[in-house]
Amino acid sequence: MKFLILDGYTDEPAGLGVPPYIGTYPRYAAGVFYHYGYRDVHYITIDKLREELKRGYDLNKFDIIVAICGFHTPGKYLNVKPATLKEIVSILYNYRGIKILGGPAGTRFGSSMEGGILKDEERYKSFFHLVAEGDLEKLLSDLIENRFNLEKIDREYYQLRDYKSIREFAIKGAKIVKEHPNYPYVVAEIETYRGCSRYLSGGCSFCTEPRRFGTPKFRDEKDIVDEIGELYNQGVRYFRIGRQPCIFSYKSVESEREEIPKPNVEAIEKLFKGIWSRAKPKVLHIDNANPAVIARHEEESRKVAKILVKYCTSGNVAAFGVESFDEKVIKMNNLLTTPEDVLKAVEILNEVGGRKGPSGLPYLLPGINLLFGLKGESKRTFKINYQYLKEIYDRGLMLRRINIRQVVPFYGTNIDTRDVKKAKKRKKLFLSFKEKVREEIDKPMLKRVIPKGTVLRDVLLEVKEKNLYFGRQLGTYPILVGIKEEGLELRSFVDVKVVDYGRRSITGVVVSVK
Repeated sequence: MKFLILDGYTDEPAGLGVPPYIGTYPRYAAGVFYHYGYRDVHYITIDKLREELKRGYDLNKFDIIVAICGFHTPGKYLNVKPATLKEIVSILYNYRGIKILGGPAGTRFGSSMEGGILKDEERYKSFFHLVAEGDLEKLLSDLIENRFNLEKIDREYYQLRDYKSIREFAIKGAKIVKEHPNYPYVVAEIETYRGCSRYLSGGCSFCTEPRRFGTPKFRDEKDIVDEIGELYNQGVRYFRIGRQPCIFSYKSVESEREEIPKPNVEAIEKLFKGIWSRAKPKVLHIDNANPAVIARHEEESRKVAKILVKYCTSGNVAAFGVESFDEKVIKMNNLLTTPEDVLKAVEILNEVGGRKGPSGLPYLLPGINLLFGLKGESKRTFKINYQYLKEIYDRGLMLRRINIRQVVPFYGTNIDTRDVKKAKKRKKLFLSFKEKVREEIDKPMLKRVIPKGTVLRDVLLEVKEKNLYFGRQLGTYPILVGIKEEGLELRSFVDVKVVDYGRRSITGVVVSVK
């Protein structure tokens, strides 16, 4: 049999699969087929497929197509265009084989391509023979064991696997990365655990993570290290330990009984030391961290931050899910983290990770996520959020980036369309707030984090528009770099000296071509 994994890209609160990243879904899916002895397994991104279809690409040469797509945290992306479920249905309309849907679009929560808008995708989901509302790799495994008898598989398949069963799939699926169009310049998103301790009180009002997975369930350190080791053997040199709500809470012994669990320093050191002893990554970064955990368990969190500085590469960002500094919004949306927690956590990471590393960026800085459209929001919320961002700046602290989004009313969460309608009335205020932050906070903050004359190492050139190249360092939340040069080659690395600033980007001149 012949299989195709179609990657339409995914973006979730705890997992990124948009190029240059490759997410867990396609790798695990490929691993299932390899595990059961199939060898004719292929992978293609939606961008690559759009090109190939113009040249007569024949989808009907495959017996099964597994389509992966869906967004729970929509963003803006450089040089790629994620697929909508509608587009995938149109592409597969005349395909005669078995069609399977996985990723966030397949879940009961659905997906959204834009903040504040939730698409009605049920009619598109009905187009597929099977929909993975639970774990895609569990569905594929059951399908194979049932000899591809569709009648023995629930059409809307909702089962979750345990991490013992995922070990072989994760390791065996590693080799599919070689079919990624960005290879070898691809960042592998690595899963450490699923679920969230906030589940104990129902979780944040808008978040799908605790509702999908419940309390935390952790992968073993050895399984993670072995997966990274195999990815390294396949030529991957860039990794993000990003598939979790809070890296500081990894393997916490309090995770099932405390919403703000004490970090397990020993387990975190074992994990990152193990990664570094097994592979020598060019980039090793993290993603999410709970500022309340860092602030309320300061001693342990300082130790964890030092571990991250020691074993990870510079340019690392711990994304704080602050969402709002307004205490009314915090209470009504069960956010738990206080403004004081955030300020303290920002200070701690600045103290431990604020010095500049070889990449030209500090080793470990916080980022802040703000979310608008939540319950209890008012005009005053915008003023409060701005005041705290300004306070962080005025204290001389550094933030690597500020992410400002609008909430999406996913099924099963406590946010509904009424909240979004209320937020629409404040659309102009939202846009003016965003503009004010970009100009008055982001731009001066960028100058603080990356002063003029700083040399950013290993900027990968990705796009050319007329005489202007755009590139980024590979890693978590990379800074966009604009370069006015001639004769450079795309997909090449350059070292760039900072000469000017945008609001969230820099202008540089090439000082070295790799």
